[in-house]
Amino acid sequence: MMQFDVAIVGAGAVGNMTAYLLAKKGYKVVVLERKESIGKKVCAGLVSGRVIKMADSETVMNEIKGALINFPDGRKVAIGGNKTYAYVIDRKKFDQYLAEKAMSEGVEYKLRFRVKNIYENKINGSVRFRWLIGADGARSIVAEKFSFGKVNYVNAIQGEGKRGDDDFVEIYFGNEFAPGFFAWIVPDGNKLRIGLGSKEGGIRKKFNTFVSMLDIEVKNIRGAVIPIGLRKFAKKNVALVGDAAGQVKATSGGGLYAGLLASKILAENFDDLTRYEKEYMKEFGNELKKCLILRKIFYHATDKLYNYFGKIIEKDIGLLNEYGDIDYQSVIAKQFIRRHPLLAISMLFKCLCYI
Repeated sequence: MMQFDVAIVGAGAVGNMTAYLLAKKGYKVVVLERKESIGKKVCAGLVSGRVIKMADSETVMNEIKGALINFPDGRKVAIGGNKTYAYVIDRKKFDQYLAEKAMSEGVEYKLRFRVKNIYENKINGSVRFRWLIGADGARSIVAEKFSFGKVNYVNAIQGEGKRGDDDFVEIYFGNEFAPGFFAWIVPDGNKLRIGLGSKEGGIRKKFNTFVSMLDIEVKNIRGAVIPIGLRKFAKKNVALVGDAAGQVKATSGGGLYAGLLASKILAENFDDLTRYEKEYMKEFGNELKKCLILRKIFYHATDKLYNYFGKIIEKDIGLLNEYGDIDYQSVIAKQFIRRHPLLAISMLFKCLCYI
């Protein structure tokens, strides 16, 4: 029987960062990963400078200067272009880099380890722990085992295509291929990461429809799910971080900053897991809640409503350029309401009509 202070289920970026920070504090940590290698998560890899700073990683592949937003009626709205707004990372190397940092602090990794049962502080009858952390993704086994609550999901799919280098992300809205969410093209400097999310099933058919619009050959296609909603974060000696906790922006599906921040706050409050939840909600929880509110518009939006949004955005590009922030996306909504209160009321009315 192997004895550890902390067992972490999941060797993604957030699990690895949590392992590293807790090992630095002197805990004996093991990370359990069901896959045969580290770094196989489906991810667009678009992150802010905050993520790069938190992880101190050298895995940046491309700097993004702006975005081209495409609406169903053919309208194209370009934002940014004058500075770096985001970075594209090599997600596999990013996860592996954090795992190596954890290993340098003595963290033990067990790959091809599928959690089958957790009973009396033992996993599969072979790993004993004092504390257990679920960093095992949207469909967390730890969350299910300890009844941390349910979340909803967006189906997602992503592949790779070839095209020239670019420093603009492309976003596409349209219910034909991405109902309730959106599609994306993220250039990483070598290739394009092409994907979409959908509130409905039939994700591969929708992806084929989208790709046919682009006339780009796409390979290495993989599916995933994005959690929508927050679970409880902690109970007694068990805690959740990252996608497992629902620490994901419901507007975009991005979760690296939210998850890495959770790792930091958890490590700082590891002597009291209930305080971890309180401190996290105080620092970033309200942002996630606001994104959930904004998400409801995405969920019900018709193409007609998307086109209406496009007309509004086109009228005030300066607002997006000044306040756009991929980590704190509610800021732009707040500033829009302040600057255009009557227009905001009109938008709300149209949302109610279209919904």
